[in-house]
Amino acid sequence: MQYNQSPRGGKQASPPPPKPFTLIQHNCLESGDVFLSLFGSFTQLPHPPSIVALQDPPVYRGKLTLFNLFTVFSPPTTGGCKPRVAFYDYSSFLASVSLLPRFFGRGDIITLNLFTPDSFFNPSTTGFTIINSYSTKGRSNNTRSVPPDVIFPSSPLPTLTLCDLNIHHPTADPLRTFKENEIATSTPYFDRATDLGFSLLNTPGVFTGFSMSLIGRPSILDLAFACPLLAPYFTKWSDPLPSTRSDHIPILLPFEAPLFRAPHLTPNWALTDWASLESSLKVTTILPPPPLPTTRSLDIWFSNNLGRVTSQFALHTPLKRVTYGSKPWWSELLLMLRRPTAPLSAPRNVIVSMLPSSPLQGRQGPPISRPSRRQRGITGPPSWPRQPRRLCGRPKG
Repeated sequence: MQYNQSPRGGKQASPPPPKPFTLIQHNCLESGDVFLSLFGSFTQLPHPPSIVALQDPPVYRGKLTLFNLFTVFSPPTTGGCKPRVAFYDYSSFLASVSLLPRFFGRGDIITLNLFTPDSFFNPSTTGFTIINSYSTKGRSNNTRSVPPDVIFPSSPLPTLTLCDLNIHHPTADPLRTFKENEIATSTPYFDRATDLGFSLLNTPGVFTGFSMSLIGRPSILDLAFACPLLAPYFTKWSDPLPSTRSDHIPILLPFEAPLFRAPHLTPNWALTDWASLESSLKVTTILPPPPLPTTRSLDIWFSNNLGRVTSQFALHTPLKRVTYGSKPWWSELLLMLRRPTAPLSAPRNVIVSMLPSSPLQGRQGPPISRPSRRQRGITGPPSWPRQPRRLCGRPKG
């Protein structure tokens, strides 16, 4: 990780707030207006969401609606069925992970497998799985189109399941009066989640769906489940975004991912005031050791003296400030690749002088013959673009 130098004036740099790993879950009702209203409300968040999981996204002529800086992943439109789920991943998030979508030959479920050299959550794993599903009525009123074992798989990776199953269960809505068929439909899904140790991330009793008719009642349809490897890193379920004119509310799911935490500040030894530090260390007094040392007294004595010395280093050494523009894969070799390329019309010695540690550096190359006016009239001007004057030798004037 590369850092910038400390700010001018010798002030200590304060660490910027870490970028959280956040997801947005929402049902768009196949409406483009709802889609634009949702993505337009992201300006009210401190940071854009890393991933947006949509159920019932807008589809026009077999293609999903696109939005700037987001890449869409959805099931392929085969057999005349349109995708009922989609993922929109933020561009900066995609630059830090490797992604592999998985399709099931149907349009109502999709899985994203994310991988990174560093762990997302659990230090023992480098992968992360997100499942997005929109389940509708099956062959009978007591069944749904996506079975429980597909929505809640047994996986060694941290798994997050985001779904709109159109079911009602007392675990999510404890104050609701349920019918027998509602319990029979939702019980297999919650039993499967309980057997695998999945935790419900929703706040019980907080509605996510509001009927647009007068006879309908609010309900909890948009559900989020986390496996035991992922649940400890979940922060808080919330709905801070405004209404998108859908009968569902947008849901924000933040996670404390170590991969996206800002690294700790480190001393910038290049800017240390060694002269003042040396004079301060000379006048620093070291406490004498205890006459009858024990394990505890010796530890206290050593900690006190170490604090006296390190405090002088911290006083005369500024810290490096972390910037979000830094990349974990940054290398000094990139500076060589980013050097401007000399034009073809430049002399050979100018081109050679731009190459670092070249054995031909400083040698004068042979003169390059220039085309005559007659030749230029036949062949026309050179096809390469004109380069800045600073690359073609010494500027005139």
